[in-house]
Amino acid sequence: MCSAAVCFGRWYFEAGPWMRSDMEMKVNDGSRAAEQGVRAAVPGTRGGRASIPAPAAEDDGTAQVLRQFDNGYVGPSAWAWAQTLGISQYFGYDSASQYDAAASTLAFTRSASASDTQRRTVTQVSYGSAGWTGSRDVDASGFLITLGRMLMSESRFDAGLQVQLGWLDGIEASFHNRTAWEQQVKWTTYESQVSRAQSYNYVYDTLGAPVPAAPYSMTDPGGVGPMIADRPSAIVPGAGSEESFSERAVRRQTAMARSRVDMDAEIDALVLVFGPRMIFRPADRLLFLVQCGATLNLLDASFSRTETFAWEDGRVIQSWSDRRDRQEWLWGAGVSAGIQYDVNESLYLFVSAGYDWVESHEFKFGSSRIEVDLSGVQASAGVGIRF
Repeated sequence: MCSAAVCFGRWYFEAGPWMRSDMEMKVNDGSRAAEQGVRAAVPGTRGGRASIPAPAAEDDGTAQVLRQFDNGYVGPSAWAWAQTLGISQYFGYDSASQYDAAASTLAFTRSASASDTQRRTVTQVSYGSAGWTGSRDVDASGFLITLGRMLMSESRFDAGLQVQLGWLDGIEASFHNRTAWEQQVKWTTYESQVSRAQSYNYVYDTLGAPVPAAPYSMTDPGGVGPMIADRPSAIVPGAGSEESFSERAVRRQTAMARSRVDMDAEIDALVLVFGPRMIFRPADRLLFLVQCGATLNLLDASFSRTETFAWEDGRVIQSWSDRRDRQEWLWGAGVSAGIQYDVNESLYLFVSAGYDWVESHEFKFGSSRIEVDLSGVQASAGVGIRF
């Protein structure tokens, strides 16, 4: 239908759908939570261990009252004149060792005790490595138009130059629910108990007079008997001091907090191709074509990223949202071969397939690195017209 003489020097225009497959997006991402050092819990200890000082004596000995001891008692006399003089016959003691005749004193022992219970919670946080990676194979479709002119013609061979303008839409990749960082938190609650006992010696003056042999007891405050001072002259800590301490874990709890990322990438590509086309004509209507060329690719890229740091039960600790729009020019090249069928001298149909190479590019925003490789197998079809 189109002889060499007819095709030579003629312009041609083509339009039709275009697709490319086996492209790839790779993501190497970090974690905003890790970068900012966000912690699900603060490690350390809250509360303290049980602790208590040695208990003090129950009183300072100045009051004129009945005092009960571990080994006796001393109380004020029922006689008013004795109370005025600070002496009393109302006392009793158990052991001869309590009486010091040389010092003219009678000693009594009283034990004082105290206890304390405390709880403390120890928080431990362990951290996993930050970051995640992922890759997606992507396909895209679009539209391709061609304008060219045949510049050389032989009996069954034609050659020319052409310019192509293509648009690939919806080069998309999604990465959802990717774990970027995790923390394990352990809480251990300890309960500690401490008790202390301290003995005190209450020393009473016997007024230089001997006291009845032990054991001795005057049970009547108004009775008649030997007199001693009704208040101690000294209160001295005894040698007997006891302390006990115990601690046990009463509660253990473990929880995980994870930082999860959702990322979406969408790229549209405007492609400009310039190069030769060669046509072989084995038959009148059926033609084989081979074409190649250098490409200039304008990438219009949009990236969105959401990171949520939350406990396993869904309680959110902190979240971040980012969006970036970028444009980049990339060089490339392509080659394809196809079949062309002439409907008549001016109108024809075609189909072709080949491979496009595009230099890879890495988009960066924050801790995210997205490597885009738009090289892949391509195919196109359509209708053409010579004029």
